[in-house]
This record gives sequence, C-alpha cells and structure tokens, in this order.
Amino acid sequence: MTRTSRFRARPQWWIERIGRVGLITQGVLYAVVGLLALQVASGRNDQADQRGAIEAVSDQPFGRALLAVLTVGLALHALWRFVLAARGQAGEEEAKSVAKRVGELGRGLLYAGFTVAAASVVVGARQRGQRQPGDEQRKAVATVLDVPGGALLVTVAGVAVIGTGLWHVSKVVTRTFLDDLDLGGRSRRVRQAVTVLGSVGYAARGIVFVMVGWFLIESALDDDPNHTGGFDQALKRVAASDHGPLLLRLLAAGLFLFGVYRVIDGWLRDRSAVTRP
Repeated sequence: MTRTSRFRARPQWWIERIGRVGLITQGVLYAVVGLLALQVASGRNDQADQRGAIEAVSDQPFGRALLAVLTVGLALHALWRFVLAARGQAGEEEAKSVAKRVGELGRGLLYAGFTVAAASVVVGARQRGQRQPGDEQRKAVATVLDVPGGALLVTVAGVAVIGTGLWHVSKVVTRTFLDDLDLGGRSRRVRQAVTVLGSVGYAARGIVFVMVGWFLIESALDDDPNHTGGFDQALKRVAASDHGPLLLRLLAAGLFLFGVYRVIDGWLRDRSAVTRP
C-alpha cells in the first residue's frame, strides 16, 4: 500500500474537526457579506465581499479579538481544503480525481488569501479603507491580459466561474446538497427548514458567481480589466439596475441565508462527506 493509500484509508478524526470549523467559519463570512450587501442597497457601503466582511468584523466591539478567532477559522478552512486536495478519493476515476483535487487546491488558495487578509488587519498591517473594491481582481486580470493568449485564458476562467455558478443554481432543483448532511432522526420541520435555507442560499451564491464570470468574459472581450469585479462589484451592478435596491435586498437575504445554511452544514454534515473531496 502506498503512502497516499494509507493516508486515504486511515481514520483522520482531525480532518473532520478542522473541516467542520472551516465550514462554520465560511458560513459566518457569508452571513456578514449578506448584511454588507444590504448596506450596498442603501448606499452605505461598497465592499460587500469576503474581504469587506473581514474588515467589517474588525469594526465591531472587541473586533480585533473576534477577527483573530475568524482568522484561525479561515486558516483551518484553507488547511482542510489542502488536505482534501492531497488526500483524493480512493477508487475514483483518475480524471475526476484530478479535477476534484485541483478544485480543492483552488479553494484552499482562496481561503489562504482570506486568512492573510484577516491576519494583516489583526496585526495592524492594513487598515480599513486601504484598498478599493475589486483592486485584487483587476490587477490579476490585467497581468493575465498582458501575456500572449491572455484574453483566451481570462475567457476560459470566466466560463469556468459561470459553470460553477450554474452548478450552484442547479442544486435548487436536484437538492444534492442534502446528500452530504446527516438528517437522520431530525424532524420534518427541521429537514424542510434546512432544504429551504440551502436552496435559497445556493441560488443566491450561484447568481453572483455567474455575474462574476460574465465580468471576466467582458474584460477579455474588451481587453479592459476594469470590467472585472468580485462579489462587491456584482452587487453594485445589481443595485444600479432597474428595481436594483429590491433585487439587491433579495440577493443579500439569499447570501445571508447561505451563511446560515453553511453553519448548519458544518454542524450536521456527515462525517464521510467532511473527510472526502
């Protein structure tokens, strides 16, 4: 038996622990993003994304202590994703296994970035308002557009993000997210509540992903990184549209409910679903 096979086969209780904490932390982050999105709808904020949520936490009473706890949770989420990327799943087709590993690695890198951002605020290396919304995305896209074939790469990335968004929206119909939960022994009312939270939350998250993906494609078509944007830019574009404030409030509520669902997910997810990619 190879070292990787032994790693897969051996019970890893600590993977389950860090996975659950990581999922709950992700839920808290999305719940704050949802609340910030409501502020965007009223014109009181323009940073309704994960990094904006990190900065918002730091502004609360005992914010630095709360943010320190959040930083640990984000670090555990990133570690969990890296472990799943290294672990893989025994008996799975090679192509499917590689795709899942790459996906977990990408999520791990994303949350590692959030961890660094949160830690920098905790230690005072970066203050609130030091960045403009979407700066990181625009710089990254501008760098890629400058290389040969960069527009194609950005387009492919945009299509991939849109695909991820549509996959999230599809869960509203398939309800496959329930397969990962251990709902045995729960009342019908609890199961219905979890189903509604997950369906609404995944729909809202999927819509935002589709918008972000389209921004990437726009940047590639126009060779202009200024079209690029993350969650905050997507939400601001919704706010600027016809019936924008109402639509944005609905989307904000959906993101908040996704955060609530993710906290429940971290608590109720089946053990095997926590330890496999």
